[in-house]
This record gives sequence, structure tokens and C-alpha cells, in this order.
Amino acid sequence: MRRRTLITGAAASGIGGIALIGTGAFDTASAERTATVNFADDEDAYLGLVSKSAYATTDGDGELALAFGDVSGDGDGIGRNSQFFFDEVFAIANQGTETVSITASSDTDAFDGEFRLYPTGDRDGTLDDEDNAIVLETGEEQSVGTHVETGDVDVTNELDIEITIEAAFEEGGDEPDEPEPEPPETIDETEFFSTSSLVDANGEVLDDDSVVAVWAEATADNENSEDDDGFVSYPDDTGIPLAAADGNVVGFGADLGPDASSEDDNRTLIANAWQTVLDGTGTVLYDETHGQELTLDAFSQLQSVAEGRGFDVESIDSDFVGSLDGADAVMIAASDGDVASVGGFSDTERSELADFVDDGGAVFLHGTASFDGTSNDALNAVLADLDAAFRFNFDQVVDNDNNGGDFYIPRTSNFNDDEFPDFFLAEGEL
Repeated sequence: MRRRTLITGAAASGIGGIALIGTGAFDTASAERTATVNFADDEDAYLGLVSKSAYATTDGDGELALAFGDVSGDGDGIGRNSQFFFDEVFAIANQGTETVSITASSDTDAFDGEFRLYPTGDRDGTLDDEDNAIVLETGEEQSVGTHVETGDVDVTNELDIEITIEAAFEEGGDEPDEPEPEPPETIDETEFFSTSSLVDANGEVLDDDSVVAVWAEATADNENSEDDDGFVSYPDDTGIPLAAADGNVVGFGADLGPDASSEDDNRTLIANAWQTVLDGTGTVLYDETHGQELTLDAFSQLQSVAEGRGFDVESIDSDFVGSLDGADAVMIAASDGDVASVGGFSDTERSELADFVDDGGAVFLHGTASFDGTSNDALNAVLADLDAAFRFNFDQVVDNDNNGGDFYIPRTSNFNDDEFPDFFLAEGEL
């Protein structure tokens, strides 16, 4: 058990300067200047010092002042060749999380006399070594008395007595646990407009919690609006994935972050995913070379958020493969059947994307619900070549209870913050 000094000396963190005056008034102002102790009663302090008498008062600076004036009733203060006991002057409180042993010692070399602290009720006691320590459990306090015995003190001088109060922590190491830091703020809720769900690489229910980043709420269902043979139905007892991540490949069931969405948390989620996967910032290319209806101009707010963090976001409208050189990530957002209508991604493009990911690049894919056509088949061809652990489903996720105004706009805060905590930090927290 190692002893640690928490309150010491005549500085701001300790008891200091008990003035011993032979004749004349010993007023409060003098005591506040020369006899102070840090008044540590806030909730984060290990020890608290609490006034228990008129001799211990708190000044405007939050310090505990000890004033022993007028003890004779005539305003003479503490006199020469005298002995005084002041019971229950103040209390020491254990405000920490561990049992503590308290000792207090004083340096009386500066004057001819004795000064000591004792547990109230034991005037013969002293707190000057470990054998005389008071043991306080969490939340307990001990009142302390003051014994002053003066010798042939020079009454023309004010004398300082330096006191040291120490606490030894008896459980769990040398000192109490530090207060837990405040948790970071997180986004509240996301809105997936016209979204598909995700399935695993074999086209079956995706229930791998190490891959799923966002689920729909338990009130959601997925339906086969276009009677597609590739539709995978999610049972009631299985969460419906709306976003997934496998290494440097991330998929969202919807475009999620265009300016048409009023949900800033959607854009924060996307930018967080970029920054987390890349372990920093970099150049993100927005693909416009595959017939996308939504150009980068439709994502100007996302671009602004990302560039505010240090990203460089650029659109590419030609030479998809050649543009990969020097990029750190690619964002591909499909709407309905736009990408599929131009034939999707060529074998060469998919192969180059696979090499891009192997070299540390990231790919962020945004699918769409199967309602008025879908390009999820074209995106799944990319995911297959990237050997990702997930694919896009051929469905529409609906929620009659948690939505943004209609059943096909599911809202959710069902986040996998165990696996992907940084994805869901509020803006400015990452």
C-alpha cells in the first residue's frame, strides 16, 4: 500500500499559515490570508474537507479558512504559554471509490509549541502516523479537532504551521480509479429512403454481426415488390441489415445522403464510414460513368461535410479505370435501374476495382429497393469480384411504425456500435 499525498503544504492545495497571536484581535480577514485549506467538495475529488464549526469557514474562493480568534471571549486570540482544544473543527470526507487511511502531520519548528490534529472525541490522539490513521469507507467522514499549545512565542510575529494530510488507498492498488470520461455524442437516427436489405455472399440471410453495421427496427419487414426470383425473405426473429462492412468494402441499401434528404445524421454516417475505413481522410471519387441519375451535385451537402474534415471529393465522368490512380476511395450510388441499364461494370473495371481494394483502396456502394427497377445485380457483380461477405437483396424494406412519413422510408437507430462504434459518432466527435 503506497501512501499518496492529496492535500499538502501552505500552497493552494493545502492547509497553511495558522496564525498564532499573543495579544490583540485575531480577525477573520487575517485568518483567510494565513490559514487556508483547499475546500475539495466537488464530486470528482477523492477527499472533501467540510466545515463543522465557527472556526472553519469557506471564503469566496472555495477555500476552508481556520480562524481561532476571540477564543478567550475578550478578543485576545491564542495566547502565549497556553493550551487550547478545538473539537470538531472540520471533517475529512471520503468522496472516492476506495477505502482510505488518513493521516495528518504538522511542522512546528517555526515556533515554540505544539500543533496537531486529532479525531474528535480523542483529545489524546493524533493523526501523525499510519498507526494512528483514521480509516474511511466510501461516503464516510471523520470530524477533526485541533490542539494548539504555545510556548514562549513571540507575539509580534505571525507564524506559519505547515500541515500535510495524506491518504493511502487500501483496495485495488495505490489510488482510486480515475473518473470515467464522458462518452462521446452519437447520431440519433438514420433514414433509409427506398432501401433494399443486404444478404450474405451466398444469397442467404445475413446474420453475421461482425459484418452488419445497421439493422432496420424490429417493426420493419422486407417485401418482394417486383416478384424477383432473387428475393430473400427475412424471418420475424432476424434483424434486417441495411448497411454492412467487410474490410475496405461498405454497402448501404439506399443512396442515403443526397441533398434531397433532410437527415444530416445520414451524411454524418457516410462520412464517418469513409474516415473509419480509410483510417483518416483522402481523395474520394464519386462515379458518374455508369449512367447514374444522381451526380455529385446531388450530394453537395455530403461533399461539404467531408471536405470540412479534410477529404477531397471529386466526380469522375469518364475513364473510370484510369481515374483510380491516386484515389483512396470510390463511391458508387445507383438509383432504380440506372446502372444496370448501361450494362453495369465491365470485367476490366471490376478487376481493377479488386486490385484497387487489394492495394488499400476503399469502395462504398449504395443500392436501391426493388420497386421501380433496381441496379443491385450490377452492384453484386462488383461485390463478387471484391470477394465481399455481403450482397444486395432484391427487395424493399418497409416499416409502418418507424418511418419518415411513409412505409417505404424506414427510420432506425438500430446500430451495431459494438463492431463499428466510430460509424455512429456525432459530427465533430470522430
